[in-house]
Amino acid sequence: MAIQWSEEQLKAIHTTDHNILVSASAGAGKTTVLVARLMKRMLEDHISIDRIVAMTFTEAAASEMKKRLLQSLNDKLQEPDLDEEEAQYCRQQLILLQSAHISTIHSFCLSIIQADYALIGLNPARIQRIFDDAAVAQMKEQAFTQACRKQMAQDPAQFTTLLQTFSSRSEDVSELKKAVLTIAAKASGSQDPQAWIRTAAEAYAPIARLDQLPSPAKEAFFESCAVEAGRLEDCAVQMQRILFDAYPDKEKQANEVLLFLGKLAPAIQAAKNYDYREYRRALFGAIQTKISTLKDALDFNALRKQLNALAKDLVSRTYTEETLLSDLTLTYAIMKPLTALTLDYLALYAQLKEAQEGIDFDDMEHFAYQILTAENNLAAKRYQERFDEIMVDEFQDSNDLQNAIINLISRGANVFRVGDVKQSIYRFRGGKPQIMRNLMNDARPENCFIHLSSNYRSKQMIVDFNNDLFLRLMNIPGCSDQYTDHDCVKTGAPAQKQDNYPVEFHALMTKTLKDQDEGAENLAANQIKAQYIAQQILTMHETTDFRQWKDYVVLVRSHAVKSHLKQAFDQAGIPYYIDAKAGFYQSEAMQILLSWFRILINPADNLSLTAVLSSDFYQADDEELARLAMKRERRPIFDILKEEHHPLVADRQRLNDIAQKLGLCALLDALFQIHHFYEEHCTAQQRTNCDLLRQKAEQYSAEHSDSLTGFLAMIDQVSEEKTSEAIPVGNEDDVVKVMTIHQSKGLQFPVVFYWASSRIDIMDKKETCIADADLGIGLPALELPWRFKRPTVIRQAIEYKITLEELEENIRILYVALTRAQNQMILVDTIKGELPHKPVTMNTLLERKGTTDLILSAMCESNSSFWKVRTIEDRWEVQQLQHRRKAVISLPRYTEEKPLPVTLTPSETEQTAYIPALFPKSKAVRPAQRGIQLHEAVERLPEGDWTESQIRGLLPEIRRSDILLLLQLNKQPLFQHCQTMSVEKEFSFAVLSGNELIQGQMDYVAQDENEVILIDFKSDRHAQADQLKTLYARQISIYLRCLREMIPDKRIRAYLYSFDLDQFIEMTPEAELAAA
Repeated sequence: MAIQWSEEQLKAIHTTDHNILVSASAGAGKTTVLVARLMKRMLEDHISIDRIVAMTFTEAAASEMKKRLLQSLNDKLQEPDLDEEEAQYCRQQLILLQSAHISTIHSFCLSIIQADYALIGLNPARIQRIFDDAAVAQMKEQAFTQACRKQMAQDPAQFTTLLQTFSSRSEDVSELKKAVLTIAAKASGSQDPQAWIRTAAEAYAPIARLDQLPSPAKEAFFESCAVEAGRLEDCAVQMQRILFDAYPDKEKQANEVLLFLGKLAPAIQAAKNYDYREYRRALFGAIQTKISTLKDALDFNALRKQLNALAKDLVSRTYTEETLLSDLTLTYAIMKPLTALTLDYLALYAQLKEAQEGIDFDDMEHFAYQILTAENNLAAKRYQERFDEIMVDEFQDSNDLQNAIINLISRGANVFRVGDVKQSIYRFRGGKPQIMRNLMNDARPENCFIHLSSNYRSKQMIVDFNNDLFLRLMNIPGCSDQYTDHDCVKTGAPAQKQDNYPVEFHALMTKTLKDQDEGAENLAANQIKAQYIAQQILTMHETTDFRQWKDYVVLVRSHAVKSHLKQAFDQAGIPYYIDAKAGFYQSEAMQILLSWFRILINPADNLSLTAVLSSDFYQADDEELARLAMKRERRPIFDILKEEHHPLVADRQRLNDIAQKLGLCALLDALFQIHHFYEEHCTAQQRTNCDLLRQKAEQYSAEHSDSLTGFLAMIDQVSEEKTSEAIPVGNEDDVVKVMTIHQSKGLQFPVVFYWASSRIDIMDKKETCIADADLGIGLPALELPWRFKRPTVIRQAIEYKITLEELEENIRILYVALTRAQNQMILVDTIKGELPHKPVTMNTLLERKGTTDLILSAMCESNSSFWKVRTIEDRWEVQQLQHRRKAVISLPRYTEEKPLPVTLTPSETEQTAYIPALFPKSKAVRPAQRGIQLHEAVERLPEGDWTESQIRGLLPEIRRSDILLLLQLNKQPLFQHCQTMSVEKEFSFAVLSGNELIQGQMDYVAQDENEVILIDFKSDRHAQADQLKTLYARQISIYLRCLREMIPDKRIRAYLYSFDLDQFIEMTPEAELAAA
């Protein structure tokens, strides 16, 4: 069926000879338009794919674009009236597609470096190696240490003062290191990092008046002053409205509020005029104006209290101009050595990368930019001639350097950009939505601006709700984001108007809920919220048309709350996929394995030892841990474990031997097998993470060594990386997904639950050193040795800008979350008191109350049919959820192909109830290792009664659980009878039967003058008797056949003994076995 293009989409597809910027709201089909334009440029305009560059945000997006192009070209070739010349052209494009420049901007930059590295004298060997996070972390640590030594040697007194600025303990360099890395990271987004750092330092140079600050910092600082005074004005205006509407006769308070506003206005105007002295004078004059309370007027008095608190805080931070100017001079003395240290660090880091012949991701963009600008833009001019069309997806997340590279390869009117400022949510990666905002306002004739204003994803009510909400949230005076008429999208298909549900906010009234249910008293708000969402999903799954679990997604702002949902879904029996931590190394299974590594290196590490003991490896409970803690006194816990012959001690010894003899990979394989940790105690997610850790170990062993200490040091250095956990499920798995909003970008789901929040934290402001691409470096002024600290004006300017940018980004993140739903959108949060209802202003934003307050305040007066607030005051039933059967996700396992034997060996006919080795191409420690140990015990133990000490004396590394299994065998009547007979253990044989040579070993053969008893020991876990008989029937039939040949005159009986079942299983008659 042909796509029905809108007028806007057709314009985006067909317009040429312009720089085109397409602003595509969520669900507008921008990727479809991008591919359609590519096809049009290829097939109608006959621009070959090798003359087009298409840059995407992720490799996955690039791959998807190539797949769509491939499908479109194949469809074109199937057209019956296609002439041969056109068909030949399409086939040529199919060939060129494989090497087309459809990739991320980093990959495109790498291709520039590979082609023209000589222009900047770059060693070509470096292009072949892109450093991983571990290598980068190690080199950064080394470069920082060397830079510190250099600075210390040059000026010990100055460097000591620098250390004291960042820590009261001069030997502690962690905060200084953090500052250097922060500055270096921010500088890397500029075209000239060294120049950016020097400019940032000079911003602190002494000046006579604050209006002489460098322009960007001056504007941000005085804007922050105006906004702070505006917050006071906002409170007073609201008080004025209350008086006018509800208390028109209260002239005293009305006059006081009017007088306050009259005195405050000059302060706001002075800030706009960059006159700090007048601003401070007028502000203090206004604040001294008293406003009386009003009896029984709760709203008025609450605003009065808020006004007084804001005024008190603002007065404490509004220093004299002389103090702020002297603080700049004081901090300038620190900025000089700090930036010098950072420049040394960058130079040394560059030298290390050159010495180790590799590059990092930042180098890709910087080297590409240097190449394009080298020798009077020689390479850039060549690329301008080479590419007829440059396409950029997700343009709103570009940074300055990336945009500069795009402009360098452009002819001036051949760039097609697609983006949506409302979905710019990657500020932490350096994304600058202001670049797109500026281009949207660039009215030069070569530029063409197109809005895609139709939504093809969501039902009508969801579209209407989002239009209404974001008209209120994105048009707050003082904010950069605007939700214009163009952003007010309409639905694009008739089906979106059918079967609509209003967007719902479910307000869980915690006080009422806890009062009703004694069991809920101790539940945290997040637990209540998670249980409620689980109950809602179960109910909808059973009562609505959304009968597949994969129809549902829960969107959260951060990974921190995922554990609550995991617990609730476990209780409810809901199948799910949750990656519980942001970073791979912070995930649960990884933390347990890393604790194992630490106690292998240092058994006195009580914290790591406790982590392993309480994990699924040994499952020690709180009582056991408390007993060990009390017993140890001042000794390491490991000493107590040795005295008690705890299995961990033997396991540790065995693992250390494996690590030293066989290396890291063998160590991990052995760890995975302890107590069947990998197979029986790991979730699908954890098993996938274990696989990934082994890959990293294999890579480290190949590139460095098999040193466990070195591997752990590398992990510790990169442990804060935000690399996501490995994903063990695909799009078709029928599970409820819980993901962060960032993870959900570009996706859509039939039913979306949004985990609303009541608080926003601005993380950047908490650091000693903060940085901004436009304003530079923000440091506080510090008076030594007393350590009195004040924010400098530049610090205040950066704090204000960071706060505003992050608050605006939070609204954009909310926009991304609320535009993922196709059919139903449900917002959930707990409410302690009354529902918020104040107007949304800049003051509301700066209170950082979270998305719940923003949404409910913005929609408090809405009576629209597309919006519904449900207050939940009746406790829902959760007991019934506990009895649901939990679905299990089955993942594929590797299998091994066994070669056909030349001679017949009965043991080769064995099957197993275990899954085959996890890593069939490596030296894997198979699950059968436990069986080998049990066999060895039976072979070595004498006839008669066995004891625990006797077994441990022969096999010191054996686990206690396996000792108990052996003692159970020893008590079996059949086994006791066999011990009275003549016994051959590990009985070797070779029998020629017809043309077959049969050879092997039988575990246990006992005989007397009348009969022979064959016992084959099996350590398979979780296998029933019938399964074992089926698995080993052929093997036992061959054993019996050989025994008949060797001992033809005696009765022969054959048994399997299952250690897991503690049961002898008879394997006769022989005819049945042969048939099986």
